[in-house]
Amino acid sequence: METTTKKVYDYKPELVRDKLVEALKRRGREATANDLVALTGLPKAQVQAELPAVSDEFGARLRVTESGEILYSFPSGFKSRYRGLGPALKRFWKAFKKGAAAVLSFLFKVWIVAMLVGYFVLFLAIALLATVASVAVSMSGRDERDNRRGGGIGGLWLTGRLLDLFIRIWFYSELFKDPYERAYERDLRAARRSSRRPLHKAIFSFVFGDGDPNADWESVEKRAVVAFLQANKGIMTLAEFMAISGLPPQQAEEKLSRYLYEFEGEPLVTEKGAIYYSFPGLLRRKDKEDRTYGGSLPLKRLEAFSSNPRKANTWFCIINGVNVLFGGYFLYEAIAVGGPGVYRGGFDYLYAFTHALVQASGISASPAPFLGTLLGAVPLAFSVLFYLVPALRARALARRNEAVKLENFRRLAYSQALLSPERLAPEALPETLDAARPADPRAADKILAELAAATGGEARAEGGYAFPELARAQAEAARVRASIREEDFALGGVAFDSHA
Repeated sequence: METTTKKVYDYKPELVRDKLVEALKRRGREATANDLVALTGLPKAQVQAELPAVSDEFGARLRVTESGEILYSFPSGFKSRYRGLGPALKRFWKAFKKGAAAVLSFLFKVWIVAMLVGYFVLFLAIALLATVASVAVSMSGRDERDNRRGGGIGGLWLTGRLLDLFIRIWFYSELFKDPYERAYERDLRAARRSSRRPLHKAIFSFVFGDGDPNADWESVEKRAVVAFLQANKGIMTLAEFMAISGLPPQQAEEKLSRYLYEFEGEPLVTEKGAIYYSFPGLLRRKDKEDRTYGGSLPLKRLEAFSSNPRKANTWFCIINGVNVLFGGYFLYEAIAVGGPGVYRGGFDYLYAFTHALVQASGISASPAPFLGTLLGAVPLAFSVLFYLVPALRARALARRNEAVKLENFRRLAYSQALLSPERLAPEALPETLDAARPADPRAADKILAELAAATGGEARAEGGYAFPELARAQAEAARVRASIREEDFALGGVAFDSHA
């Protein structure tokens, strides 16, 4: 009977990972790769291929023994970040929140534009009608001839004459302008119209902002890490990854485990016990361009409150302020004055006119509650919300930008520590851009103390810190890089062409 030999690379990754987890649990959550080979009976190639995935899923901590072996340690246990009911519910809830937020955001945006512009136009129309009616009534009481024309028609006639006068003044001012000046102003208005954002988008920008400028940061960071590895013979230390990612030591180590899995890397140890990370698969490439841009670090961008000109946001506040005044006025009048028989002059005139207009048109049999709600409480509540949302967003924005500044500053501080491990004081850190200048004056000292605690740094009597272990690890990484020959990873000539 013929038997089929199963290939080493022909296996189910999930089964291998489950066996590795079970073996680690029996070993007290800590083992070397060779321990796992002995406990599971799996080929070492499979163990080494799936250990990075297990490390990423369960947040492994890598430790180096005196003999140079790497211990995969799981002090937090084996609670998966990707599988099980908890992560599934988290993914569902995240997707649900994202979808619901998108729908609610769209409806809210439509409502905001309709309310802000709609009420502003409605209030101005009511005020204009009341003014025209007031002028008509006033003129009809002054001039008997206007009365013969039909009560308020004289006031309307005077208003028309005033509008006619304004039109004539504008027409003659335009008529006698220099043709070149008129053409220049016409082109200027056209240019402004073409560059002006649509009104609804400008309002959205004021209320909600323009989104996260670092939404694609994961992709930016990965490109930076890959570019660094390809420029440094596929070798990276934890400190170098921290300088690129801007993450604290523990978070950086957890994230680097994911990079090991995604880019087929592996943790290795030098003869002197320094741990480093090797990604040889990234070296086999045709494109030899250096994309580290002179070693410059990618920095996150600060989020602006709005991309609108300040003048536009000021006008939105003014328009909303008009709605606040009118809404407050109608709400007060509906409560204080109420129904018919109100005084029809002075402060109460606008309300009395609107009350009579609604009653005469048959829109509502009880105009007072109608006006108090539709023209009072609703626009007033909306206007308060229109001010409140940007105010709360501004506070949250300040916190997010401060976190970005701290992360950017951590990148620069770690990078400087790699350049000057013999001694680095907070005051020796170079002046940075605003995007990397935290508000906390003690941020530099805290970050250097954080790095010293993670890398075995020492506080100096004259101030600052020395990082001898960091210097040793970097020297070992440099020695490993020097031993790697780039020609070993050359593609060579084309051995086979499917279309030849």
